[in-house]
Amino acid sequence: MTGRFDPAHRVKGKRITITDIAPPQAEELEDQLALEQRMYEESLKVLDEGQVLTGVIVAKYQDELLVDIGGKSEGILSFRELSLAIEPKELKVGDKLEVMIHRIDDQDGTLFLSERRARALKTWEKVIQAHENDEVIEATVTQVVKGGVLVDLGMRGFVPASQIRRQPVGNLDELVGRHLRLKVIDLDHKRHRVVLSQRLVLEEELNAKKTELLGTLAVGQIREGVVVRLAEFGAFVDLGGIDGLIHNSELSYARIKHPSEVVKIGDIVQVEVMKFDPEAKKVSLSLKHALPDPWVEHADKLVEGQRLIAQVVKVTPNYLLVEIIPGVLAMVPKGEFEPTKQYSPGEEVEVTILTVNHSTRRITGSIQHVMDIPPEEFAAFAVDGEVGTLGEALDIPTADPLEASAEPMDAIVEPMEPAVE
Repeated sequence: MTGRFDPAHRVKGKRITITDIAPPQAEELEDQLALEQRMYEESLKVLDEGQVLTGVIVAKYQDELLVDIGGKSEGILSFRELSLAIEPKELKVGDKLEVMIHRIDDQDGTLFLSERRARALKTWEKVIQAHENDEVIEATVTQVVKGGVLVDLGMRGFVPASQIRRQPVGNLDELVGRHLRLKVIDLDHKRHRVVLSQRLVLEEELNAKKTELLGTLAVGQIREGVVVRLAEFGAFVDLGGIDGLIHNSELSYARIKHPSEVVKIGDIVQVEVMKFDPEAKKVSLSLKHALPDPWVEHADKLVEGQRLIAQVVKVTPNYLLVEIIPGVLAMVPKGEFEPTKQYSPGEEVEVTILTVNHSTRRITGSIQHVMDIPPEEFAAFAVDGEVGTLGEALDIPTADPLEASAEPMDAIVEPMEPAVE
């Protein structure tokens, strides 16, 4: 046997190798080399202002944190440099934070960190992407400023008051703490400033609803809506994406001067679609069609020769239009009223019914006939202070209403067509 070591000699018939002799020492050597390599790479890292790194909280003090950002480097993170979304009291040692090195002390090399600046930088990239893709961003209102409100996006954004809603906002302070759905309308890349709009989002959604609604509207439909605005000529009703107009003539069977006599803003109403223009996105509605028809309720009680107190609603040289029952009109043609008298809308007059035509829903009356009869004759035939019919006053038997003639008379009747705004 020679003195040379055989790396593959056998012991009791077993072949022994170097790895069998000292494997632990080889593994330790490999781990040590890897550690040294990692430490060397860490030493090559150059920390500079503006860098964004992920750090671990290693200590927590009264108003600041000590954060390990790797490479045997620790920085100070003041609570003032935390974003509004983070509550300092909820942070604990071991938590990870994404921070930016915003200042390095020239004398001792102390690192001052900022979480809110890191978040703002990351948010800025998202804002640019959302602007390019026309995406909606959600943010919380944090403060009211001159001309609008500030929102927290992870960075600060500005929403002008005119861009919050489709209608003017009364008290901006009520918006603090509320979430808004926004789109970017302006970016200042140099100053990292962003201007946003919720109104744009609402209008785009409204236009989509309008298009969908107009595709389902049909004349004669009964729709539920909300009264949103009143004008001298009628009321506007939101049908759930598009506003329709109820003209004054379609608000009530009775004559009205202003829509506030029938409805108020916020009322939920059932309306009938009378007409609509898909291209102009305008809809004419009727409220009275969903109400009881006064003609059906009262016309069978009206008979020729009956004398009633009516209200003048229109005056022309050729005829007067009077309302004998709310929603039921009668025409007093020329020759049946005193031509020298000046009548005015709203004036009360006594009218004698001359004809009732149920098929055309036309009633003619006379004021002249009333005036031809002396007051004492009416008083003589009054019953318990109530005025009866003209036939009773003249001692003329009144014909049965069912057998009475209902021949129509030529009359001028106001058009009652609904108007589209």
